[in-house]
Parts: sequence; structure tokens; C-alpha cells
Amino acid sequence: PQKLLLSALTWLSSDNWELKEKGLLSIKCLAISHSKVLLCRLREISLAVTKEVTSLRSKVSHSAIVTLGELFLTLKKDMDSEVDEVVQVLLQMVWNSPEFIQKAASQTLGIMVENVTPSRAMTALMDSGVQHRHVLVRKCAAKHLLTVMEKIGATKLAGTPLRAEKLVRLAVKLAQDCHKDTRYYGWKMLHMLMDHQKFKRLLKQSVSAHDL
Repeated sequence: PQKLLLSALTWLSSDNWELKEKGLLSIKCLAISHSKVLLCRLREISLAVTKEVTSLRSKVSHSAIVTLGELFLTLKKDMDSEVDEVVQVLLQMVWNSPEFIQKAASQTLGIMVENVTPSRAMTALMDSGVQHRHVLVRKCAAKHLLTVMEKIGATKLAGTPLRAEKLVRLAVKLAQDCHKDTRYYGWKMLHMLMDHQKFKRLLKQSVSAHDL
């Protein structure tokens, strides 16, 4: 496994797209069968794989996205430190890529949300996605943010005042989005938050009368 990892990193640094694909497949196989081997060089591996997500060759891009999904699935919270960077790159692929790449990026974000520390995923989605200027990015980020919020629960979310206030504002903004799916996710967030007394108070305090 150690030898295969070294070879995989070498292949990923190559200019040959077929070698890059071979490297990505090797990382994916190692994640499935020898995940502990990846931990000692996880930062380097994550950077090398994430870099290929934006490859102009869609086959390589798709392989990199799927490989990231496998890393999240097998390494779980060990991937926490990589979340911010990966979310930013995956969301970028949601609006300027072919449909099958968009779908793969959203699926990998879904795997990430289920496996990393929920607060890390939530922060990354709030920072990189739900306020993005592109409608498809907002929709995708809102969908996964709702999942994270449901995992954490309104009571726990209410425990951090600054974040609670930010969440209320974001949910109100998403509930008024131009895309119907994004509005739906925003309404679902509001519905969930309003079950908690603190969020009801926050809504009246921090949201304008017009928006209310």
C-alpha cells in the first residue's frame, strides 16, 4: 500500500491525463482497502485530488470528484481539515460543468455532509455556497445545509448566539430566492428553526419588518 501511494502521487503530478486517472483510481482503492495508509499524508493527497476536480478533461474531473467522495466515506472526521477547500471547489463545479459533473459534485457534497463533523460542513456551506451569486450554487448549498441543520437539531444550533443569528438571516434570504427549490429549502430551514423559542425571538429581532 505504501508503495502504491507513492506511485499514485507521482502519477497525479504527471501531465499525462491517463496517468492522472490511474493515480486517482489508486487513491480510491487505497481509501477502500487501506485507508490508514492515507492518514500520514492526507493533506498532500487531498490537495492533489482536489486539484484534479477542475481538470479540463471531464473524465479526470469526474474521477477526482468520486475519489473525494470515497475519502469522505472512509476517513470521515479525519477529513475535517480539508472540508473548506473541497466544498469551495465542488460548488464551483456545480455551475460551470456538464450535468454529470454537477451531479457527481452534489453527490460528493452529500457524502461529506453525512461523514464529517456537522459544524465543519455547515460553516463551509454557509461561507462558500448559500450566498453565492450563481443560482445553482445557492440551490445545491441550501440543499446540503438543510441536511446538516437537521442532523444538528434546532436546540444545539440555538446554543451559539452568533451562528444562530446568521442562520436565521440566511434562511430568510433563501426563502426569498429566485429559484423555487432554493426557496423550498429556505422554508424548510425556517420551519425547523421556528420550533425553538430562541429562534422565534431572533427572527423578530434580526429580520426587517418587510422581510417578516
